Amino acid sequence: MNSSALRKVPGLLVACIALALGCVTSCAKKEAHPTGTILVAMADNSFSPAVARIPVGGSILFHNAGRNDHNAVAADKSWSTESTFGNLRMPPESATEIVFKTQGVYPYYCTYHGTPDAKYGMVGVVVVGDVTYTPQTGGRGTLAPVEHSSGKTLHVPKEYPTIQNAVDAANPGDLVLVDPGVYVEAVFITVPSITVRGVDRNSVILDGKFLLGTGMMVVADGVVIENMTARYYTLNGFYWTGVRGFRGSYLTAYDNGDYGIYAFGATDGVFEHSYASGSPDSSFYVGQCDPCRVVLDDVTGEYSGLGYSGTNSSGSMYVINSRFAHNRSGIGTTTFDIELYPPGHDTVIVGNTITDSGTKSEAAGFYATETLVGNGIVLAGTRADRVERNYIENSRNHGIVILPLLDRHYWPSMNHVIKGNTIVNSGRADLAEGGLGSIGSCFEDNSHLSSLPWGLQLLNRCGGWRLPLGADLSSDLAFFGSIAQIRAGRFTLSDYRTRPIPGPQPNMPGGAAAAVVPAVHAFQDHHFAIESIKTPGPGGKRSARLPPSLFSTILPVTVFQVWYVIYLYLLPILLSAAWIILSILSLSKDTAAGRKVGWSAVLLAIPLLGGAFYLTTRREPEGRAARLAVVIAGALIWLVAVIGAVWLGGGPLGPKALS
Repeated sequence: MNSSALRKVPGLLVACIALALGCVTSCAKKEAHPTGTILVAMADNSFSPAVARIPVGGSILFHNAGRNDHNAVAADKSWSTESTFGNLRMPPESATEIVFKTQGVYPYYCTYHGTPDAKYGMVGVVVVGDVTYTPQTGGRGTLAPVEHSSGKTLHVPKEYPTIQNAVDAANPGDLVLVDPGVYVEAVFITVPSITVRGVDRNSVILDGKFLLGTGMMVVADGVVIENMTARYYTLNGFYWTGVRGFRGSYLTAYDNGDYGIYAFGATDGVFEHSYASGSPDSSFYVGQCDPCRVVLDDVTGEYSGLGYSGTNSSGSMYVINSRFAHNRSGIGTTTFDIELYPPGHDTVIVGNTITDSGTKSEAAGFYATETLVGNGIVLAGTRADRVERNYIENSRNHGIVILPLLDRHYWPSMNHVIKGNTIVNSGRADLAEGGLGSIGSCFEDNSHLSSLPWGLQLLNRCGGWRLPLGADLSSDLAFFGSIAQIRAGRFTLSDYRTRPIPGPQPNMPGGAAAAVVPAVHAFQDHHFAIESIKTPGPGGKRSARLPPSLFSTILPVTVFQVWYVIYLYLLPILLSAAWIILSILSLSKDTAAGRKVGWSAVLLAIPLLGGAFYLTTRREPEGRAARLAVVIAGALIWLVAVIGAVWLGGGPLGPKALS
């Protein structure tokens, strides 16, 4: 999820936070039930995503996530953000929603930072409906992807002074080879099947100077970027959008203002052997694809809001053999209504090492990612994800947590498989499942010491009988507690521009002489065997999985958990029983058979609230004070326990977070 303002999650989390805080919905123009919505962030000075594809009747939610005034105006003047604000000025943090009812291609621009023909500067395109859109390739018409190298190499800066000059001159299958140097440019790639390669990963550097938007943006199919670094961009380091076939290999992206390495609306791709850090939203992000057919293999994400974020990314979506450390949260899969194809489903997360989530302040972040801070792996509003054989250590809140999400719709988190993970030293619980509707998930062979609710694994085995326990409140309370913290002004943004600078990263084998393989079939050609992946050990070393403890799955093992089990689980049950018993005793003295039947039905249908309602509304003066005391005192004790759970449980409002 992003930096000093709202952006897409996710993925962790713009729309949910925007709605919860009233930040976006309070100022957004309302259209009834758009058929699909995409959030477009207005940064300084770029739109992200620059190319947005929506169905007819869909909408774009424009949000000014920059420090300057921006707007969006169609090149043909058919629409603009003026309709919401009465003028073209959209100040920082403002938002508006535009619904597109007619199929077509709509170029647009910011009147402050782009040209009226929507070709240069801060410009974007909305593609509505099933229409063909091909970005301009220097007047050469539509170029088709190719599967094989052309054998031609374009040298930068020997033959072409900039990378942009070289990619504009390239043809499908060509190699753009970049010599060491610092290149202050934002490259826009519209030619399919080219390979852009650095001679040396650590000394071929794209530098945005905290002024330019994205290091490399790719809108053409089959493009490969490899063996180079992107840093100091206000949005993203490397970015593929709306493409089929992509590959990013041996890339480094650090201290960029939104995402490090990013794919949106892109399918059939691979991110491998790459490093990203210091992004407020996430180091790696894949969003809005179904089926995705995307794999992240041997990547490292550090010091970001999320190590990996996936929003509405579904179907053949893999995160494997990777490392995520010192992030606000490690891995997050989420569902939101501000991207197409909800709900997210069928992400496979296997063989990863996730450590120190939310435990230190070095990670970049902003208030959307802060809502899920401290979780190793979080599955929020998604379905049928597979989380197996991961090593998760030192998560401030939960090792693995399953949660619902509320956006424009309520998205329960259901039917996940959590199996064979090793989870160590989580602040609140190693395993957790919360929220109404979070049912159908199974837990098996996980080595852990604590769970919320307790007995989660014992009572929800895979392949056996299960007792639904998906209504734990502590995780939800932590989520809403973090929102309260944000609204109270107690959350301080971590500036992505000052995050730790990574050391040298490994170069691509073969370097400049390596074979050129366009990414037309990148996912298909990337061979991996999920079942052969083993659980990593501490420090990323491969080791045998620790044996699970039966007793640790059913017994509360910390003072907080004992207190939580007594007050937040057992107290409502005891109160319900006590209120029903008192109500039945009172009803036994009633001479009206109709009232007995009616109130008995209420007590059985609504066991907790029914008893409370009966006892507080009963008119007989005899014992009325005692009845009210039992109901009000019990409710107040439980409410105090709920508040204390957020405070004492290590949540975002707890002493650790505020110290």
